[in-house]
Amino acid sequence: MSKTIKFNAGKVQYDEETKKCTPLPHKGQVVIKPLEEEEDFFSFQWTPKSSLGNVERDDLLIIPGDVTFKHVKLCKTGRVISLTFLSSGAKHLYWLQDVGDDEQLDHLTTKDERLLLSVQALVALEEDEPEEVKEQPVEEKQKQRTQAPITAIDDLLTTDVIEKHLSLLLSEELEEKYGDLLPEGVKPTREEIARVVRNGFFQQANKELSSTILNNGVGQILASSLGYEYKGEGIDAFLEGLRKSK
Repeated sequence: MSKTIKFNAGKVQYDEETKKCTPLPHKGQVVIKPLEEEEDFFSFQWTPKSSLGNVERDDLLIIPGDVTFKHVKLCKTGRVISLTFLSSGAKHLYWLQDVGDDEQLDHLTTKDERLLLSVQALVALEEDEPEEVKEQPVEEKQKQRTQAPITAIDDLLTTDVIEKHLSLLLSEELEEKYGDLLPEGVKPTREEIARVVRNGFFQQANKELSSTILNNGVGQILASSLGYEYKGEGIDAFLEGLRKSK
């Protein structure tokens, strides 16, 4: 699969003193692709689509782990993204030029969000996994945990695991999966869902559910009410039944 990414964008002029972003009117295109001589590094090129205006081309080197690529949420007059170099602090801003929402100028489209996730995955520093994790499937590892049974749901579904899961979902997927499950008035965004998960009330409810599943023999009742196959009592069986229903 090609790692080359292309998208239409214009440059944004940023004033360090006033903190003001001024989108430049020129149309342009960004191309991110692996370097021929070093495929682990990438070139980032912004090129104007017209020679009018004497606008300089951006020609940058990206080393995974040294940059961030984020939506600038404080900019309300357009969909602006920021390419920031961690080693030098240099910041390059671009405004996305494909058609967006005329009423919510700063609202990312589905295409924008997929682009953001694609670039973030491309520039992230890959971490080597331990050999035993690579060679051994997760399900096989879980079967071998007989000497250390799961005593709480958050033994597996930790806050970090949940937040990583949320980061991989688009806005409409967050709405579809969790919109009806959130407290009244809470919007189904990654930030708001993560805040609910970190809340002490949620953590306490998690512990109470774990205790109920462990001590009260309610596996059959839960399976019937939630619509998954009954796999026995205990948290392991509860999670296995949920997993099989997906």
